[in-house]
Amino acid sequence: MLATPRYLRLMLKKLMFPVKREEWLVFGLMLFIVSLINVNFSILRSMRNALVVADTGGSAAYIPYFELFGTFPASILLTWTLSRLMRIFSLRSIFSMTMLFFLTFFIVFAFWIYPHREAIHTLLENKLGVLFGLTRFKVIFTHWPDMVFYIMSELWKVALLSVIFWGFLNQKLSLEQAKRFYPPLLLGSSIGTILAGPITVFCTSLFTWNHFALSTQRWQHSLYLLTAFLILCGVLTLLSFRSLFKRLQKKPSTTEPVDSSEPKKEPFSKRLLSLSSSLRFLMKSPYLSALLLIVIAEYVCYALGELIFLETLKSRYNSPSEYCQYMGSLSFWMGILTAFSALFLTPYLLQSYRWSRTVLVTPILMVAITFSFFFIIYLGKVGIFVGASPITFAVILGSVHFCIGRAAKYTLFDAIKELAFIPLSQEAQMKGKLIIDGIGSRMGRGTSSLLSIVLFLIMGGPGESAIFAGILAITFAVISIPAARFIGFELEKSSPNSAPVKLDESLAK
Repeated sequence: MLATPRYLRLMLKKLMFPVKREEWLVFGLMLFIVSLINVNFSILRSMRNALVVADTGGSAAYIPYFELFGTFPASILLTWTLSRLMRIFSLRSIFSMTMLFFLTFFIVFAFWIYPHREAIHTLLENKLGVLFGLTRFKVIFTHWPDMVFYIMSELWKVALLSVIFWGFLNQKLSLEQAKRFYPPLLLGSSIGTILAGPITVFCTSLFTWNHFALSTQRWQHSLYLLTAFLILCGVLTLLSFRSLFKRLQKKPSTTEPVDSSEPKKEPFSKRLLSLSSSLRFLMKSPYLSALLLIVIAEYVCYALGELIFLETLKSRYNSPSEYCQYMGSLSFWMGILTAFSALFLTPYLLQSYRWSRTVLVTPILMVAITFSFFFIIYLGKVGIFVGASPITFAVILGSVHFCIGRAAKYTLFDAIKELAFIPLSQEAQMKGKLIIDGIGSRMGRGTSSLLSIVLFLIMGGPGESAIFAGILAITFAVISIPAARFIGFELEKSSPNSAPVKLDESLAK
């Protein structure tokens, strides 16, 4: 009965692109920036998975070590660095410096480190022979180029999008604007992912290598082409952010008239911004602490399944170029799902249900698909698939897990997380995002990596630990429920006209 033409028109008008005509230019710049950052992130994800898992001597078993001993400490260093920069420079300058730093590394890696990795490895082994002899942590030193690239790829989106760009928007937009802007703005995740799929497939295809080879090795040729696209998207992102910054400086609240009844968020002294002070501020705030717990739990639920899928996929595609090409295809379909979620699912849930209920959708979904994937792996291990290989079923379910999990995370979960920051003061926003987005996501990945290492050592391998990994995913989802209810109660108790300082003071007590 609801599916009438009139109902559909009203739903589309309310949910799809609820942006006013005079706001389209500013919103378009925001959407373009989010899309470009996600294009590069999706390309980097395919590249680093191929390097770590499918390249010579690679394995998905290395990822927990890279996460725990590489990405996690690097995220702390990144957060500390950003906190220091925010005390001195504007967000525009920090965004530009961070972008140039990442692009410089990827250029150096593709054109110098990777082609000469064997010579560099020999030199380091001669100088640091004792470290290379450590059996337990030998993978960190013998595969250090893959580890460094993995770290930089993972931190790309955390630094540029999660911490700097979203933090910039949270300062400029009101809660009412954020509810209208964020769901369609998150469409940039799907646009970027969809575009990255064909780009990755094209750069790794036999056609490009046969017709205009940049190297005698197919994978090296693919690295050159993919890096060229990274540079192009990075330059376009810098130009777009420069234009957006100027327009928002002239119109702090976009083009919407300022409501005099709504108290403005008072700026705080940048001297108070540091990693230690941000951590102390978060620990004193039950609100931010609960949000940190939800972020960690969401990452654990997803990462427990991703690791096994990446190793399973290697059984089907053992060439780095073929592996990367399949990852590019997955990026395309993940983008389609992300677009559907950004256009329909996320706006509908945010405007139809309370925050405390909407936040539970992602962990429940992740538990269902993660456990299904692990269960297939377990059935294949115990020999249930008589006369048939479980690899095909595992790859299919793993692909579903990869696409749906990422799509839900980049739209629904990110939207509700960002909404939770809006009622807070500027100090709470910046300090909270530094810890939650800068370190919290890495804590989730690090926790899942540690759990994976322990499970593999105790149970003997991925197949034997599949059911236990599913139980752990369910456990973390259950733990996040009380935290989500607490944040939902506090968020819904406040209103767009409530003073953010009063909310912070009540939460810190």
